[in-house]
Amino acid sequence: MKESEYTYYSAFMQIMRAIGSSIDLETVLQLVVKSTCEITGSKGCTLMLLDGKGENLEIKSFYGLSEQYVRKGPVAADRSISDTVRGEPVIIEDAANDPRVQYPGEARQEGIASIVSVPMLVRGKVTGVLRLYTSVPCVFTKDDIDFLSAIAVQAGLAIQNAKVYEDVKSNYEKRVAPAVPA
Repeated sequence: MKESEYTYYSAFMQIMRAIGSSIDLETVLQLVVKSTCEITGSKGCTLMLLDGKGENLEIKSFYGLSEQYVRKGPVAADRSISDTVRGEPVIIEDAANDPRVQYPGEARQEGIASIVSVPMLVRGKVTGVLRLYTSVPCVFTKDDIDFLSAIAVQAGLAIQNAKVYEDVKSNYEKRVAPAVPA
């Protein structure tokens, strides 16, 4: 195994351990973005899910970015690096000047130089995106994209599992909750 392959494998296992350490959805999402950001040495990371209509990406978790940047406005699925929502990874080497970036001024102000966006696929369907932000211009390799895509797939499955757990727990609590006398 080449050193770069070992590094990716080791990092992937570290992130999977973090994801597997909790079944609480909010905790899982935070572990995904924090671990991915720290392991890659990036400025920030977001995990966004498509809303019910598939029109907007809703930021569910972030790490390394300011509240101001994260809350800058709605992230339109068809305007904000839209190829990702169609299932393709997208690399933006110059975030401040690339027309695919919905908020280039805000990216510049936040100190974002490059962005890589990978789809979160669950059973072949895009459910959201995982984005990594760098503070220096970065050229991402196929290995980088494959690594991030593997994390995104596992994150999608972890989210799905956490939602199933929450549903089962909620249904159980409804059934076993003592009846409230009138």
